[in-house]
Order: sequence, then C-alpha cells, then structure tokens
Amino acid sequence: MVSKLEATVRDIATDKKRRKTSSTSNAEGVAVTTKVTKEDVYANTVEFEEQEAGKRSSVKDAQLFHATCDELRDLFAEIAKLKSENSDEARLKIAEKRIEGSLAFVLLKKLNRLDKVRIRDGREALHKEKLRVDSNRLQLQNLLYEAEHLKREVQRCYLFKSQDEEIELVPVEEFYQRAPKTVSQPEKTKTDEHSRRIARLEWELQQRKELDAHLKELQTLKEAMHKDIVAKSERLDSLAPRLQDLLVATRPLQEALQMPIEKGWEIQKNVRLLAQPLYLLYANVTAYGDACDNLLSTSIHGDEEEAKQIETMLQHEASSQCGNDSGSNRDRADSDNDDNEHELERGTKKRHHRSQTKTNLTEQKRESLFKAHPLCVTVTIRVKNRSTGGAPGPGLAMTFSYLPNMNIVTMNCALVEFQLSGVAAGDVLSLDTVLTELFPNDTGTESPNPKTKYQLQNVSIDAHELVQLLKDKGLGKPFRWVQELCGLEFIYPSYSGPRGHLLSGESGLTGATVGFHETIPSIIRAIRARWEARLQLYQQIYDLESKLIDTSINDEHGHPIRISSTLLQWSAITHEDYVASGTAGKFLDDAVATSSDLFFRAIVIRGSAKLECYICVPCRYPEESPLWSFSLNWNGKHTADRDSSVREMEYWCNSLADAEHRECLLPLQLKRAMSCLDIYLETEGPYYTPAEFVQDKSFLKPFRGRTRARPFRIAPNGGSSLFTQI
Repeated sequence: MVSKLEATVRDIATDKKRRKTSSTSNAEGVAVTTKVTKEDVYANTVEFEEQEAGKRSSVKDAQLFHATCDELRDLFAEIAKLKSENSDEARLKIAEKRIEGSLAFVLLKKLNRLDKVRIRDGREALHKEKLRVDSNRLQLQNLLYEAEHLKREVQRCYLFKSQDEEIELVPVEEFYQRAPKTVSQPEKTKTDEHSRRIARLEWELQQRKELDAHLKELQTLKEAMHKDIVAKSERLDSLAPRLQDLLVATRPLQEALQMPIEKGWEIQKNVRLLAQPLYLLYANVTAYGDACDNLLSTSIHGDEEEAKQIETMLQHEASSQCGNDSGSNRDRADSDNDDNEHELERGTKKRHHRSQTKTNLTEQKRESLFKAHPLCVTVTIRVKNRSTGGAPGPGLAMTFSYLPNMNIVTMNCALVEFQLSGVAAGDVLSLDTVLTELFPNDTGTESPNPKTKYQLQNVSIDAHELVQLLKDKGLGKPFRWVQELCGLEFIYPSYSGPRGHLLSGESGLTGATVGFHETIPSIIRAIRARWEARLQLYQQIYDLESKLIDTSINDEHGHPIRISSTLLQWSAITHEDYVASGTAGKFLDDAVATSSDLFFRAIVIRGSAKLECYICVPCRYPEESPLWSFSLNWNGKHTADRDSSVREMEYWCNSLADAEHRECLLPLQLKRAMSCLDIYLETEGPYYTPAEFVQDKSFLKPFRGRTRARPFRIAPNGGSSLFTQI
C-alpha cells in the first residue's frame, strides 16, 4: 500500500514537473509572457478534473479510496505508538508519518472531487434523459388525442343524417298513385332506391310549393277579414262611450225605480273572479238571504286586479295544457327544439335553485302556503233592534278567506255598528271566542284538512302554531262548519255537523250535492242563535258589572223578598285564575269547564262575611247553563268540598232552568246566591256570641234532617213567600 501511495505521489510530482517544463518551454518560445490569473488556474483545474473523472474508472477509485483509508488508520496507529515512546528517533519517524498522512489526505480530497464530478455528470445525464422521456410522452399523448379525434370524426361521418331523413314523405304506394309519370318514373325508380328517394323528394317539393301558394291566398283573405273586423270593432268601441253616457243619464231613473243595474253588473263581474269554495258560499248564502232572511247580507271585497291576473294565469295554463295534448303530432324538429328549450329552462331553474339558500326557499314555501285568494266574501248577520221597532240592529260580520295551497277556508269576525262598553262584558263578545264550538268539538284550533299537518311539517312548522300564524295574518280560524258552508268536506275523527250526523267524506261528494240546502239554514240559524245569546249575555254582564240591576229584591215567585247581602264586585277572570281558586275541581275534572269558556268572579258581602262566586259561562251558552262555585269566608273558609251547606248553595244556584229565564239567567242566579248567603248567615249566626246577624227572613225550620239542611229554596205561601229546605 505504501508503494502505491508513493507511486501516486511520484505521478503527481511528475505531472507538476511536466506542467512546469511545458510552461517554461512555452515561455521561452513566446516573446511576450502572459500572466495567468487565479480564475484561469481554477477553471483549468476544474476542466482537467472533469476530463480525468471521465477517463478513470470509478470502481478503481473506490478501491483506492478504501485502501487509502486503511493506510490512514495504520499511520494513526503507528503515530500513536511512536508518541508513547517519546524519543528523538520516534519524533523523526512521526514527522515522516505526518507527511505520508498529509499526502494520503490530499489523495482522499482528489478522489472526493472526482466522485462529486461523476455524481453531477450523472444527475445532468438523468435530467436530460427525463426531459427526453417527457418530450416523447407528450408527443405520444398528442398523437393519441389526434387519433381519438380522428376516430370521433369518422364516427360522426358514419352517423350523419341528412335533413331529408327528417321529412315525412307520403307512402310509396300513394306516391306512385298521385305523382305524374314524369316525376315518379316507375320503370327506373322501382329498381333503384336512390332514384326513388330523389323522385319522392321532388314530388314533396312540388306539393309544398302548391301548399305555400294556397297559404298565401288564405293569408290574403285573412288580412281582408281582419281589416273588416277592425273596422267593426272600432265602430263598437265608439258605441261604448255613448252607452256609458246613457247609463249616467239614467242613474236618477234607476234610483227612483230602485233598480241598481250597474251595481248588479259589478257584483256579477266580481263573482266570476271568486275561488270555487267562495263562489259556492256567496251563491248559496245570497240565495238563502233573498228567500228567507232579510237581515242577512253578503258582499265581496279584495284586490280585483290580482284576482283577474290569477284568473288569466289559470286560463292560460288550461289552454297551454290543451295545446300540449292536441299538438302531440308535431314535427320532430319542433319537438326537439321544445325539448332543448325545456332543458335550458330546467338548467336555469336548477342554477337559480343552487344560488338560493335553504332558508330563503323555506320562507318562500311558508309565504305561498299561507297566501290567501285576493278576494274575500263577507257575510253579515244582524238582529232586530227591539228599541227601534224591529229595525236592523248590531251585526256580526264574518269574512271568509280561501287558502288555495292548503285547500281550506278560514273565517274572521268583526262587530258591525256595535260599541263595546265595560271590561268584563267585553270578553263576552271577544272575536276569538264568539263562534267557538258553534257545533260540538269544533274549536277551530286545527286544520280540517288532514294533509295540512304534512304541509306544515314540510316547512318546519308545528301544527299547534297554525292558529296563531293565521291570526297574525288576519285570516281567522278554519272552523269545520266553515268548510261545510263552502262545500268542502274532509274526513273528521269525531264531529257532529249541522245536519246532526258524523261527517266522514266517504261518498266523495261536496256539501253542494249532499243536503246543502239543509246545511245552509242550519248553520245560519246556529250563528244567529249564538249571536243573539251573546248579545243577551253581554247585556246581563254589563248590567251586573255596572250595578244597574236591583239586587236588593228577589222576586222569584212574584212576591218580593228583601236581600240583605250586597254585590261588591263583578269582574272577568282568566282560566288560570279559575283553576287557582280551588272551588271548581269537580267541573275541571269532568271537563265541563274548558279553557274556551268565559269565567267571571262575583264578590258578595254582608257584614264581615264575604262570598266569592266563581262563574263559568260555557262557550255554547245558552245550550249549556252557567256553572257557579262558592268560597265563603266567615269564621274560616268554607267550600263545597268541606261544607255540605255550601254544596247545597251551589246545587240550588246551578239548578235554575235557563230555558225559562234566558234573558236574565245570571241575575237570577246571583240573587239566589245572595239569598242563600243570607239564609246561611241567619241560621248560623245565632250560634255565635255576640250575634252579628239576626233573622229577617221567614223560614219554618233552620235545619232539617241528619244533614242539617238549610232552607235555601223559596216556596210560595199564599200571598207571600218563605224559605224551606230543598
């Protein structure tokens, strides 16, 4: 290994001498010497090493590298050994070994540079090869794409259809029968299909030219007729202002003869724009009012222009649908164009749909679901005003609106020529409850159409929110009797209709065909009876609230009996207050008192005793009587649950027949309650010291029987009345 290193060193020295000799000889041969810069020396060195790296074998250089590394290890070991001897001879040998090691390091550096040059050349060659491969791959892809394009062009040429193939020609037999010999040429075309095709096309061209000439003649005739029609239309249009002037001139005569011809025309024009359920309602109710009830009136109001637009749109859709049905035999080219237009429209709608957010679509669905028909029908029911000799009195105006998407009709109430007075009395004529449960189980709190709940689920609305949403939009409630009045019938789980039977909708017929002449009068009579009863109830509660009724005398049997108790207050309360009173548990448990009823509280006092009366007036009043419950505060609290006397008082007040005393039922019940309080205090008072209440009523026995019943009932006694047990 040392000999190889020495040989290598000698080669390097020889190269240096050769370079020096050549440079000296060159300097001698040239007259003017040139100064070599460091950059030139570096460039020459790099170029020389690149050439040498290409000429030398990399395998041999690797072997030389490993041998040099082994030699360096040996030198390091010998130097370490010599350093341990620490002698002059060892120091001389160490200097020689250092020189040999330095030369070995020089050799390693050269081998490293040669290796770097080879790696760089390899990378450059690899990069050039990659570029060549990429270029070849791109050329291949271009060629494949061009080949595929040529294949498609060839296929398109194969699939090409001439326009003459889309023309519907007459059958071959008809062609030979009708076409002249000069065109058909049967001796030639029957054997040659191409010639036959050309002959048929030529015959088709002649036929179309003849039809075109005939079309021009018809168009000329059409233009002449159009001019005639325009002239006649202008003449008719000129008559319209004259007729209008004639109507204006005859208005005084119409008023004198009470013949509102123009008003009837306007009404008929608006009636045609009504939706079908509202049209049926208007026609039948108007007919019933004209025939049987002169206090019943109907009217139409709303946006006529919008109704006309809807009517025009429906007619256009119907005509377009008929046109589609009749135009099924159009040309293939026309149908293709229509299909393309439909595809473009669908694409536009799809892109428009994507551009909208889900929230906006849901809001649009909600708005369209609750959008009512622009025209409404108002039915006004009035009562006779007794104070003015039978003239029309206050009325109840019912506005019917139709929701096409839900297919239901809603009803909203309003008072006509009536001014509310009083706080408690105003609740009686509340527009939300005045027609509640006009028929059993018909509260108007849910849609009568079964499909409505699924429509509401589709737009994320709870079914219980329907009534509130309709109220916010001013549409009212969808009572079931309203649907019957408009000829709409649905399948109800349990509902006794105006005809007295459960409606099932199994026959699939509307109210217009199944006993509708019976439904209209029964519903109108029920509404009128409810309205008259509410007016009577309103007057009673207003008089009680204002203390206009004399409560000091009880004249139940024609013999007045003085009442010692005093009505302190009459007020309206809510259903929650009624439940919280704790006196009407039996009515609430039996579902006799519901949240749709009217609730009041009356406070009766006598001395230190206070009787709180809680009154429940059913919404179906007067078909159902008011219910009274008491709470007596005197020497403790006494209710029907703990005191049999209070229970008897409630029974006596609630047993008053409403059929005989409909116009003054509540005042009579109040006077009974006040009389019962007097009897209770006068029979119980003497047992307390000091005695607060003295007897001023006539009764035979203060108590009777094991239950110690008190004499709450007033019985006639000859020319007077006295109190006896019930």
